[in-house]
Amino acid sequence: MSLIITKQSSPKRTNSLTFYLRKLNNAIWFLVAWGLLITFWELFVYLGWLNGQILPPPSVTIPYAFSGNAAIGFGQQHTSLIESLMVTLMRVSGGLFCGSAVALVLSISMIELRFCRRLIFPLVQTLAPISPVAWIPFTIAVIGIGGQAAIFIVFIAVVTTMTLSFMAAIDGINSQYINIAKNLGCGRWKMWYRVRLPAIAMSTLTSLRMAFFGAWMAVLAGEMAGINSGLGYMIIMAQQMFNMPLVMVGILTIGFVGFIIDRLLLILGHSLARWGI
Repeated sequence: MSLIITKQSSPKRTNSLTFYLRKLNNAIWFLVAWGLLITFWELFVYLGWLNGQILPPPSVTIPYAFSGNAAIGFGQQHTSLIESLMVTLMRVSGGLFCGSAVALVLSISMIELRFCRRLIFPLVQTLAPISPVAWIPFTIAVIGIGGQAAIFIVFIAVVTTMTLSFMAAIDGINSQYINIAKNLGCGRWKMWYRVRLPAIAMSTLTSLRMAFFGAWMAVLAGEMAGINSGLGYMIIMAQQMFNMPLVMVGILTIGFVGFIIDRLLLILGHSLARWGI
């Protein structure tokens, strides 16, 4: 009996070991890639192939990032790296949540009500190709230069693309799932919770990851273009004051924070895979 149990559990242990080895391999290559980049960056500055005043080497940038001096401005306009990052993250999360929620409501309305699809879908298709950056002058003129303007830019960047993604995913659901659910007496709202939403869970998370990158770039562009706070604003102010170490720290922060959030969304996607069809 114990032999049978051992044989049954062995494939699971092998799969688990393979999974962790693959993750470890990816982590090692990630560190190797960044190690080579930092090495060559430092070497090229040392050899004079790169201007160290414009592109500070890692030996300057990395200690500066942890020195506690990564800040810009005076008086009420003084802002640190952490404060700017938190402001930007709050704007992105607020705009991303509102945009995704409205996109889901619009998608449900267009599926349930045919006239809504005929009325709303052409507008969404027309507005989706417009870059969020193009909305910045309009947003500043109408809303102003505060945090609401940045959230609105993220909202615009997310709502149209997520609506198209939701509609494509819902239209791609196998009709057999819908027919079987109807034959089993599944009601309208139960159909959404039990069939449609689980069926689009994975594709929705992929679309959400792409929407996050769009929102992340949109809010930073807005902060650089005239919204006087946040990580993008800090980078522009550092550039104007020729504080290039702070510019590089800000740029690297954008990349690493974006990478971490993308990994968290990927983990969330694996969790939702158990719910999906």
